[in-house]
Amino acid sequence: MSKIRPIFLIAGNTVTGVLRGVVLNVLLVLAALLIIASMATTALQPGEMRRMLVDSGLAVITVLGAMISILTGFTMVPNEVQNRTIYPVMARPVGRWQFTLGKYVGACGINGITVALLSLIFFIVYFFKMHEFDGRLLAAVGMIFATLMVLSAIIIFLSTFMSWIGTIIVSTVIWFMASYSQFMWDLAYYHSDGSPLSVFFKAVQKLLPDFQAMDLRYDIVQLGVPNFELGRIMLPLGNAGIFLVISLALAVLVFNYREL
Repeated sequence: MSKIRPIFLIAGNTVTGVLRGVVLNVLLVLAALLIIASMATTALQPGEMRRMLVDSGLAVITVLGAMISILTGFTMVPNEVQNRTIYPVMARPVGRWQFTLGKYVGACGINGITVALLSLIFFIVYFFKMHEFDGRLLAAVGMIFATLMVLSAIIIFLSTFMSWIGTIIVSTVIWFMASYSQFMWDLAYYHSDGSPLSVFFKAVQKLLPDFQAMDLRYDIVQLGVPNFELGRIMLPLGNAGIFLVISLALAVLVFNYREL
């Protein structure tokens, strides 16, 4: 228990520091305004209104959640090293693995706050417009949070050896490509002649997490799935969990041998 406590202390300090910053508050206000703006559309049929609300609302939570994860996560490790605030922490003593995991838990806390606040606004808007509550939206929001957890693990890993600008660029590219994994697969199939492009797209599709499979908007909006099957949710979560564990293990390994 004594080895777990420092992780949560570091996580708590991380969450507190981010909440005091400007980036998170600005992005949360922007996201809230975007969700509320969807209420202005009144000349739509109920079915079209539902599809528009679900698609736009979940898209805002996904995109703004990813932006907040990236823009608050890339500074967590580099800033501590650059500002030398990591040395008093390590002197307590706190292991490097505890520091890394603490930063990750803090990032997940920020993701949880982000998703919870935006989802609450979204649910209120949806209920106000449709006068009902769709339980499928809870599953969709849960999958968004799981996606951000994996993304944060990747960001923490990149920040252990990259500069802040490199972490932002690479993590953004990874998030974008992972969110269009089916498109990567289609490109790999289109270039199925063994060319370098084919190898590249296949490698990208295999080496990156499948965030598109964790996006339930298509199932709700286009397919109109009344209830999600267990495999539809558990299989993407299992694959995402593998990437999460690998990213955190690499982050701990790299940071453990990094010169401070």
